Amino acid sequence: MSTDVVTCTVGDGVDRLMALMTERRIRHLPVVDEQGRLSGIISIGDVVKARLTELEQENQALAEYITGAR
Repeated sequence: MSTDVVTCTVGDGVDRLMALMTERRIRHLPVVDEQGRLSGIISIGDVVKARLTELEQENQALAEYITGAR
């Protein structure tokens, strides 16, 4: 546990979350709203899953572009 609690917001992107979690060596981040109230908690597993989904979509779009499929 840490006394310096690092948080994120709903609007933070996957890249920022990955960088923050890696830099601070943390596996969970509290998600807070505009008033600083707890909205939830995100884990490194959630972030990795979201990034994999992004990569799969990008890969599919590139494959469609290359083959000319729509």
